[in-house]
Amino acid sequence: MTTASIDTSEKEGKYIYSVIKENEDRSFGLIGINNQAVDLVRYQDIAAVVSHTPMMNFDRLDKTDLTKHVAVHQKVNEEIMKEYAVVPMAFGIIAPSHDEVLRILEKAYLQFKIALKNVTGKAEFVVHVLWDPKKVIEELAHTDPEIQGLKQELSSRGGIFGMPTKLKLGKLVHQKIETRKQEYIKDVHATLNAIAKDATFNKLIDEDMIANLSFLVEKVKEPELDKKMQELGKKYEGKLRFKYIGPMSAYSFSNINLGLGNFEIIDEARSLLGLGEKVAFDEIKRAYHALAHQYHPDKYGGEGETSEKMKKVNEAYNILENYCQSCGEFMGEGKIQKYSLKREDVENSLIIK
Repeated sequence: MTTASIDTSEKEGKYIYSVIKENEDRSFGLIGINNQAVDLVRYQDIAAVVSHTPMMNFDRLDKTDLTKHVAVHQKVNEEIMKEYAVVPMAFGIIAPSHDEVLRILEKAYLQFKIALKNVTGKAEFVVHVLWDPKKVIEELAHTDPEIQGLKQELSSRGGIFGMPTKLKLGKLVHQKIETRKQEYIKDVHATLNAIAKDATFNKLIDEDMIANLSFLVEKVKEPELDKKMQELGKKYEGKLRFKYIGPMSAYSFSNINLGLGNFEIIDEARSLLGLGEKVAFDEIKRAYHALAHQYHPDKYGGEGETSEKMKKVNEAYNILENYCQSCGEFMGEGKIQKYSLKREDVENSLIIK
């Protein structure tokens, strides 16, 4: 039973599916939620993919209706993805008006531009890695010398005298299972990450699932990914099972924070690279290369805190590079020798002229 009816007499808003790069109006037909027409709200060279919808709280819908709307949300983005690079929005975002959609696009303009650049020509593939814990325990019991030794010790003692050995055995089995799990995850991740542009670990959603991974892969490399998945299937036959989903919109790699405006992300990037409020692009590049040399993960084995710092340095450079490019596009190439990173200048340089 639906706990929140959809009343078309309610105030209507704009449901936002995704953001694409487009500077002309387009309509995609009656494919939206509640069979509404899907079209665009444009800002500069990007556009939000939207449809009319009553202002509503999706959390109040029952599971059936909610599942139906989520499926439509994904289907619209899959349709748009046939022609465009897509930065998908989280399910359930409704702006109260056309002007509010424009405000969102303006406020997060640089974030959308960078995200679009990152996902162009690529798609997300999700890989679920599953196993049977009972089988793993049985295998360890028959192959691991430490476990076998403790089992023999336990069988010779019994009763209350065997309790410390039983506890020790339980702890050891748990440790061995965790070690085996991490070995599997590391190998699967390394195998697939070798052909991916980016990868992330998602939250687990099943008891038998040991890893839920997303990979950002160039569309032309999909056959190579298929081959890698087949190789993993053969390698771990009888030990692991794989569920492979894709290609899909890059939900895991389009992290837009609508609470942060263009100035906030630029100022954060400027600070991280140690730059002043007025810089030439060459200065940005020099600052980036200096930090990249300092934090490059190859110097420290490619893992840990240094790798995270390098990722932030790359993000900061991408933000400032895109800002400078946008200034050039909208204010004229060659007219700017230095770029002002002050709040007023940043905000003025990115508004529609």
